Amino acid sequence: MTAVRLDASGPLARLVLARPERHNAIDLTMARELQAALAECATSPGVRALLIGAEGPAFCVGGDLGHVGGDPDALRDIARDMVEAVQDVVARVAELPVPVVCAAGGAVAGVGLGLLWASDIVVAGDDLRLATAFADVGVSGDGGSSWWLPRLVGLRRAQELMLLNRRLDAREADDWGLVTRVVPAVELAEEAERTAGELASGATVALGRMRALLRDGVSAGLREHLAAEADGVLACADSADMREALRAFGERRRPRFVGG
Repeated sequence: MTAVRLDASGPLARLVLARPERHNAIDLTMARELQAALAECATSPGVRALLIGAEGPAFCVGGDLGHVGGDPDALRDIARDMVEAVQDVVARVAELPVPVVCAAGGAVAGVGLGLLWASDIVVAGDDLRLATAFADVGVSGDGGSSWWLPRLVGLRRAQELMLLNRRLDAREADDWGLVTRVVPAVELAEEAERTAGELASGATVALGRMRALLRDGVSAGLREHLAAEADGVLACADSADMREALRAFGERRRPRFVGG
């Protein structure tokens, strides 16, 4: 991998967008690398949380327009290959069985936003600048923004963000509920690492089920969702972590979770 770096050797996997010379704009090669990295995270039994970060002053400015527009006569074919790959990337982040923390600073736009939306915790630097940018390049949107934004901020604000390409700074993104918290840019990496490490030492089965329940609950019926909650409780009851938590409660100590 050249545009993406992955370290999945420990409980906390670290995935880094490493194309700073292009502000981490995603071309088809980078999208394929992200697919492969996320597949590795999903199948590595020791991984208990994922931290997504980026090199350079921008987290990700979206799709690489130079790549997409490189051959106008083949635009439809290039767009099809790109959108299929980047949509799969966002879905893979959302579907991981472990919690995901995203450290985002600088410019974030287009499909780069999909990585934020699909994460559970977004720690933002105070230099964050956020825009959907789709309207400015004549595209209807990708990365799940039209699915996530009405759920995160409501329909009217979602319409403003997409149709009018409203730009938000870090404070506004925090006020709108699009990030979890804002920290000084110089502290972003440290704070994101601390948060992700906390999740990586938690009850992995419970946290994985929790992220799926929270994601799916907005579109499920009540009884369907209650059934999913019940399935989650039973899965946790089969885990070593729930047994450890109950022992720790009886012994009046903090649990020592092992992730199973």
